[in-house]
Amino acid sequence: MAGSRQSKAPSKSLHRRDQQARDAQTGDRVTLIAIGILVAVAILVAAGVVWGIVLPPRAHILTVGSQEFTAADAEKRATFLVSGNSQLTEDPVTAAVNMIKRDETLLQVGASEVGEITADDLTKAIKKRLGAADDTDSKTYNVAYAEFLKGTNLDKPTFERLVRAQVISERLGSKLQAAAGDAGPQFHLLGVTSRDQTKLKQFRDAVTGGADFVTTALSLGFATNPQQVDVGWILPPTTAGFFKDVVQPEKLQAGQTTEVLVRENGLQYDVYRMVEREDKRAYTDDQKTELGGRLVDAWVLEQQKDKVKVAEDISDGERRWILKRVSAAAQKLSEQRAKANGGKSSVPGGVPPISATVVPSGAK
Repeated sequence: MAGSRQSKAPSKSLHRRDQQARDAQTGDRVTLIAIGILVAVAILVAAGVVWGIVLPPRAHILTVGSQEFTAADAEKRATFLVSGNSQLTEDPVTAAVNMIKRDETLLQVGASEVGEITADDLTKAIKKRLGAADDTDSKTYNVAYAEFLKGTNLDKPTFERLVRAQVISERLGSKLQAAAGDAGPQFHLLGVTSRDQTKLKQFRDAVTGGADFVTTALSLGFATNPQQVDVGWILPPTTAGFFKDVVQPEKLQAGQTTEVLVRENGLQYDVYRMVEREDKRAYTDDQKTELGGRLVDAWVLEQQKDKVKVAEDISDGERRWILKRVSAAAQKLSEQRAKANGGKSSVPGGVPPISATVVPSGAK
């Protein structure tokens, strides 16, 4: 560096060298400051990448018994549920988290209640979900299974863990339902839904005044056939939501009609009539399956909470990250299906759905 060596030059020259040295030192300081700024920016950018891309999927959000789960685990299940067109009653993140809680409880303590699940049992269950016959040959099955996995965001071990949990749920549900009996309380309802609140009020006034419920619904255009008005026989609702909390069928007597009921989004309105109710009506096969699922939920929530400890610590940021990823995946899937249908929109489908039975929100 200038000024660092001995010199026999006159004082003017020495002064010039000193000035050059000072200038060089100033330049070095500026360079160091600039480098420092660049390093700081790089650190901030890297931090942004870490917090925005790396950490969220790796962030721990849930522990169920002996198993821990990250935001990426929840995102995979949420995307799978949405792509499978499952009837979710909760937002995808909550549904995915509750699905993990339920499945892991079944896997960790439910398996001992239903006997061994062999490799053949698992294959048979997967074939059922693929829509393949039990006697499908192994080559055809393997090809179909591989193609199915390509169309999902789940790896094979995760998917088979989901299926195994469902097999346990089905077996346990049948066991619990059999113990509960073959008959129980049921309601037979009629109902119409519309976005036209005024027209629906006119409908209610007419039917409470003596007009036939089904005939009036058809004449006013609320339905195109009687089957769309007849809800049929249903089990008393047990899961929090519109039907249990707003319709409240258990409070309706035979022949009684509800007020015009507004749904949460304020865009749809309903009117229901209790046709008849029975305290001990024989269950259909579908109702037995539904009841079995409800009993499994109760078993998971009430009887296993002390055996399988659950700790949830998902943050708002992690929840937003998951929803953003699920939203992007859903948009991509919608575009793919529209393209496959020649640009026409379609009801999401095509992916054999895993049922979205979840532990009700609020369960910890």
